[in-house]
Amino acid sequence: MSVSSKRRSKRRAVSVVSVLFIAAAIFFWRVGSSGDLPTAVVAEAEAVVPPPSRQVDTQKPQAIEQEPVDDASIKVWQEIQARPVKTELHQSLLSDLAKFHRYPPQNRAFNSPAQDPITQTHAPDQRTTHSDNGDALTLWTQRKFYTYGENLQVYAYQTDSDGVKVPADLTALMVLDDQQVVGSLTFSDSNGDLIYEVEMEAGSYQGQSLPAGIYKIIVDTDIDGLRDAAAFTLSEDTGSFTGSLRDTVTSEGDLLVEAEVEILEQGRFYFRASLYNDEQSPIGVDQHAAELTVGRHWIPFDFFGLMIRDKEQDGPYLVKQLSISRVTVPRTERRFEPGYYTGRYSLDQFNDKPYKEQ
Repeated sequence: MSVSSKRRSKRRAVSVVSVLFIAAAIFFWRVGSSGDLPTAVVAEAEAVVPPPSRQVDTQKPQAIEQEPVDDASIKVWQEIQARPVKTELHQSLLSDLAKFHRYPPQNRAFNSPAQDPITQTHAPDQRTTHSDNGDALTLWTQRKFYTYGENLQVYAYQTDSDGVKVPADLTALMVLDDQQVVGSLTFSDSNGDLIYEVEMEAGSYQGQSLPAGIYKIIVDTDIDGLRDAAAFTLSEDTGSFTGSLRDTVTSEGDLLVEAEVEILEQGRFYFRASLYNDEQSPIGVDQHAAELTVGRHWIPFDFFGLMIRDKEQDGPYLVKQLSISRVTVPRTERRFEPGYYTGRYSLDQFNDKPYKEQ
């Protein structure tokens, strides 16, 4: 599939979202021109629409050419821009439309590592529960998602009303899907830091294999009412990145990064990649969905040229994180940190036009 054909299909995929967004815009624009309503701020609606599924391989599949969809949002944008006098509401609408259409829908820029969507998906949920007298229990699992054979770690500590860690008498049960009690777990504090830990092999309990599902570790203390639970998902390993990546600048001025995956079980998969200038300076994330067969495939991540230009730094660029998710129950989600740097591209090699102006 050529990159231009790919863009046309992506534009078609977001047409429904654009119509909903612009319906509100047209209403406020027309009313605003009469001066009957005060200036309003139109909230930007962010939609993530995975691109159409296709099998990804080293050979580009053939695509059916489609006529571009007439986008009402562009007409509204052009009509407002053509007005000799613009109200504050008109200016607000123009600003919102520009943001909405600046990058393709599968691309999203962010400004700090904490805003990285992959990081947010995989960040541990650290929970703290307080008793009536101010004591607290803090509990978390090292990760949200595990596959069979990985090292599962659960942590907990107790504090007094002054927030100081204290020795704790903790008991724990592991429960599957809120229904089946698997068994008890024993916390220990091997290094004396008053942070108690359970470590075990994911998918196994006392030598017995466990089914895939959502598990909860329910932890109780010797203080009445002070208890909480942390959850994690256990799933089969259905695919992973091999560590092979390659990159180029396309004829349209975008950065194409391809990452090889090995699929162990046929199904529909959802992939994401986050691009950075360096470890602490993000550019944005791209996503891709595909129905894949067993074997190795190259997954394309197309980072829009203007999104890279907006960060005002030449390459090389860092592919900091990759993720692969299987659309199934329970959800399969894995994260990888390839540490891959692209070629030394300059900003003037990238496209400088907003997505909807092309």
